[in-house]
Amino acid sequence: MATNNTLQTQSVDWLDEEDDLQDVEDTESLASAEEDQQDRAPEAVLSEFVGKNDHTWYLIKWQDSPILWSSWECGTIFDGRPALLEQWKEEKQKQLEGKSKPLDVKAFNEAVAHVETAERQRRILRRLRRRIKNVLNVIDLSHYSESY
Repeated sequence: MATNNTLQTQSVDWLDEEDDLQDVEDTESLASAEEDQQDRAPEAVLSEFVGKNDHTWYLIKWQDSPILWSSWECGTIFDGRPALLEQWKEEKQKQLEGKSKPLDVKAFNEAVAHVETAERQRRILRRLRRRIKNVLNVIDLSHYSESY
């Protein structure tokens, strides 16, 4: 029986270690997604807003990425990309003239929040499934050790 308790304790400790590893994996996957995005070229400016201290932020759509992966960037995004800034100025003028419809930023932010929530729930579910699987393995191992 002592070996059974030792086995269960070791398995439970291992569960905690896996959770730590899973958190690292999730962080690394998010970091790699951000790095991947930084390697992509900006495709278009979707919107802008002026923040504190009159600092302007631009919502950038990245090339070969879904629109929901767009991100808010400062004006340095235009360094070495004058065509991107010119394209945005033309788009803003079209919007002022009513020839083009501006992006609904509120709806965009809600969609991004929805996707982020779904992704967070997916990671939680994945961790829970692993925990359950490991607990079932512990139960299965303890069943075998009791029969011997």
